[in-house]
Amino acid sequence: MSRPKILITNDDGIFAPGIRALWEAMREIGDPIVIAPDTEQSAVGHAITLTDPLRVIQVHRSGGFEGLAVSGTPSDCAKIAIKSILDEKPDLLISGINSGSNVGTNIIYSGTISAATEGTMLGIPSIAISLDSYKSDEFRAAKKAAIDLAHHVLYYGVSRGTLLNVNVPYCPPDEIKGVKITRQGTQYFKDEFDKRTDPRGRTYYWMKGNVVDKDESVDFDGKAVSEKYISVTPIHFNVTNESYMDELKSQFSNE
Repeated sequence: MSRPKILITNDDGIFAPGIRALWEAMREIGDPIVIAPDTEQSAVGHAITLTDPLRVIQVHRSGGFEGLAVSGTPSDCAKIAIKSILDEKPDLLISGINSGSNVGTNIIYSGTISAATEGTMLGIPSIAISLDSYKSDEFRAAKKAAIDLAHHVLYYGVSRGTLLNVNVPYCPPDEIKGVKITRQGTQYFKDEFDKRTDPRGRTYYWMKGNVVDKDESVDFDGKAVSEKYISVTPIHFNVTNESYMDELKSQFSNE
């Protein structure tokens, strides 16, 4: 039986430690192909490049890591990989391992999730995986989660139009309490802008803020991760509010 072809991408860039960790994990179960942004593309959402050419170069890192660096966004990487670079569609797309969790409202901004969304839109079973830390010294739990979820998706598939958003606590594997199937929570980043002046007297602004999470149940993604559960949230790109359709129709019919 042939080994599955696994497309790996991210939003932290091809030189990020998380993508190397993911490549190491996926080598255990399949043939990984790395096609990722040439620079960090965090929080670019589902942006795609329309007015500039996409340039693709070969990258070699120590330990046998190699891949293609794309001068575009995470969504660009998934799109150009599936539509142009690869000879055949991969069996799985997995985006990550992202530095920092992608839970609550953060999923709107996440390039990590957007790459997996693009894969889903193009008919590829897709996973986004993130580590709840900006440190790069402990990927063991995230690598095991990536392997387990990849096996699951390769065996069962995923519901049409749906991807799995996976968030892993920052801790050793033996401290993980288990896996929770969760909903997107309400966690958000309460941001503000610090007004500053550069050495030439010009004004600029720097975003700062803090995370606010009022969810109290581990049925929600952020709370589950904070309680040391791996959070697995099925999300989809159809954003129609179905429950509001009838009410809205009735409002317009009464005008």
